[in-house]
Amino acid sequence: MIEDELIKIWQSSSNQERIKFEKSKLMIEVQSSLKRLDKWWNYIELSETVLAIFGVLLCTFLLFKIPFILTKTALALMIICAVYLIIKYRGVKKFQPSDLENNYLNYLKKNREYLEAQKKFLKTYFYWGILPVYPIMLLFTISVWEKAPIHLIALINGATIGIGIYGYFLNKKRVKREITPRISGINELINQLEQ
Repeated sequence: MIEDELIKIWQSSSNQERIKFEKSKLMIEVQSSLKRLDKWWNYIELSETVLAIFGVLLCTFLLFKIPFILTKTALALMIICAVYLIIKYRGVKKFQPSDLENNYLNYLKKNREYLEAQKKFLKTYFYWGILPVYPIMLLFTISVWEKAPIHLIALINGATIGIGIYGYFLNKKRVKREITPRISGINELINQLEQ
């Protein structure tokens, strides 16, 4: 009964009112989606930062315990790489808009810019997440080749390669499923608001 009444009200409303309703519905959907994505991004940033800090602390400890020069060099490079990772994640945050933008259209444009920065960051994972780490692991492997059991070296290198490949495909999936649809939704809403 209530559904029939809502359908009659909808059918009797003017096109202008329908368009306003569609815009407001889309605005609510986009806003909700952006809040979920922001929580997701904050979680990823926090977890990656915590892992990087743990890596820095572990490498610093090992730097003073392991006497081999090549190993110390590899550990120092890993510390630099982890700090670089933290800086890269923080660099994306500078694009995050505040809720107190001048108007909703500017807020949407800033959000689109923020999402584009996230997309670029995740798509370039190979260059900042894999490319710097693999040569460091090669240096580490060379430094411990005669001093550590071969199965331990194989395990460490296999885990590093596996994590790199997993991260690469996970980031591609995140871009495709999480970020690109939201950019499309924002673009659609911006187009409607600018008409």
